[in-house]
Amino acid sequence: MHKYATFQSEDMGKDFKFKVGMEFSSLKEFKQVVKKYYILNGREIMFVKNDDIRVKVVCQKKCGFVILCSKVGGSHTFRVKTLVDGHSCDRVLRNQNANKYWVSKVVVEKFRNVGKITANEIIDDIKKTYSVGITLWTTIKGRQMAMDVIEGDGQKQHTLLYDYVTELKRVFARTTVKIKVNQPQPTLQPHFGAFYMCLEGCKEGFINGYKPFVGVDGCHLKSSYGGQLLVAIARDPNDQYFPLALAVVENECKESRRWFMSLLLDDIEDVQSNRWVFISDQQKIYFM
Repeated sequence: MHKYATFQSEDMGKDFKFKVGMEFSSLKEFKQVVKKYYILNGREIMFVKNDDIRVKVVCQKKCGFVILCSKVGGSHTFRVKTLVDGHSCDRVLRNQNANKYWVSKVVVEKFRNVGKITANEIIDDIKKTYSVGITLWTTIKGRQMAMDVIEGDGQKQHTLLYDYVTELKRVFARTTVKIKVNQPQPTLQPHFGAFYMCLEGCKEGFINGYKPFVGVDGCHLKSSYGGQLLVAIARDPNDQYFPLALAVVENECKESRRWFMSLLLDDIEDVQSNRWVFISDQQKIYFM
């Protein structure tokens, strides 16, 4: 039985070559590989046939290049069936295939690894890595799309908070979740104020095998909505960190710390002894 080569992502580079019979797990993977490869090599391509079972790719300069990938029988594999390789056209610097959608895929991994990257850094990196120039507008749009992929739609996620709480309570009945909503005036729309969560497993683990030591601290949330994350961390019997509870608040002040600690103490009131040791950063007051 003839064994066909399967595409491996680590093989991708300027020296990579498509071969007749090369197999891909999906047409989406094939299209991403084709676009990335020919951007790397300075060629502009277009998809002339693009459906659920096949994709045909040709050169935009009509130099004769053709590659066809289609589904293999009743399987979920897609194989290169036709390949006329070798471009006779000139290399391009401003590649139309390097659009905002392609840029977003390129910078997603950089956002995950770096966390923050400027538009000029993206332009320089893509020019160095792919030898292709992109406009500032394309860069900004692609970077925003990458941020949306990593962070998600914040506004939509806030609207799903109550559904999330309902599901948590359904699965873990003793989980404590509190949502605080602010509405300064009846005529104004309510907005998110604070969120507290202590999972049932964390609560039970602390009550049944805790060390009477709790560390409390907060940090800034680096998102478009801002806010502060408050956390309570305990120690397990092996002297390892044990997550206990967390809260998201608008800002770290006496009122928000008092709200957080009140809910935390309610959750651990089942502990037989009320003798705890609390430690907090910069000796901030976390008590009533």
